[in-house]
Amino acid sequence: MVSIPGTDVVKMVLVEWVDSCEPDPNAEVERHELPGPQRIYQCGFLVKEDGDHIVVAGASKPQLETFDYVIAIPRCAVVNMQEVVFEKAAKKSKS
Repeated sequence: MVSIPGTDVVKMVLVEWVDSCEPDPNAEVERHELPGPQRIYQCGFLVKEDGDHIVVAGASKPQLETFDYVIAIPRCAVVNMQEVVFEKAAKKSKS
């Protein structure tokens, strides 16, 4: 868990999820150009969990109490979600 000033304690997560995809340009697409779904890896703050979706933010602005780079991901699209845990580095001893 991570404590961000001005917010509730949140988790850092790595979310693997699948999204739809369309070609660019999306007109007169030949059979061999048909796209498939995209596998996406999203890392950030898990700022909301709801019954049918999660919300991940890439940044937090504590002074404004806002988030940036926010995306809602449907739970049905989530393949895997893991909490990212940081370990404190051991203090270097003086030689």
